Amino acid sequence: MNKNRESTFRFKHFSLSNSISAMKVGTDGVLLGAWASLPRWVTNANVLDVGCGTGVIGLMIAQRYPGAFVSCIDISEDAVGECDANVKASPFAERIVTQLADFKQFACDKRFDLIVSNPPFFTERVLSPDDLRATARHDDSLPLPELMRRAKSLLADGGILALVLPASRDNEALLEASLAGLAPSRCCRVFTRVGKPSRRTLWEFAASPDNPCVEHDLVIQNSTGDYADEYKELLKDFYLAF
Repeated sequence: MNKNRESTFRFKHFSLSNSISAMKVGTDGVLLGAWASLPRWVTNANVLDVGCGTGVIGLMIAQRYPGAFVSCIDISEDAVGECDANVKASPFAERIVTQLADFKQFACDKRFDLIVSNPPFFTERVLSPDDLRATARHDDSLPLPELMRRAKSLLADGGILALVLPASRDNEALLEASLAGLAPSRCCRVFTRVGKPSRRTLWEFAASPDNPCVEHDLVIQNSTGDYADEYKELLKDFYLAF
């Protein structure tokens, strides 16, 4: 575990305890929480955060969409406990619930307008020496094909699955989505700096797409090392520095 991680992560409208969950607050989750979108026609939406960790994505979605009701689930008791404490300390506690659950067996009567996940995506066989960290980061615990299939079965008509994945898995993501009956509706390639290759991709997959996939790029740092304007615009409602 990285001992240098902040034990408390402060945003403009809420703070997060960041010391117990194996999956810490990081750029991937924050970008997804700020970027993922609800279907345009939905008002009082049901949202599911799969593998919630500290709860950062669910809290960001709740802040962005005042009519959304968010369910946060995780396979880790530590993560669920920390997420629940973070939710209860936030201004959005009445619209967020937490639950200890394995998405592979997750059952729910309602259907979701948005399912969002920063999933475990490392596929190497050499696992982290920290068992909880390994579970949170390696896709043995939730392989991408199973994530896609389960999400499809839980999405409402016109619902969206939003993910962040390594750019190296783009083709795999498109294939598995197609096999699950999902189609890409939005795609954002994330570049840490101008001139560097893309490292992450933000994806939205629709259960019943209406239009071709909208693609764009996001650069975090410009050539001078300063944060790019588009990155600051995306996160201005969250990061204290912006």
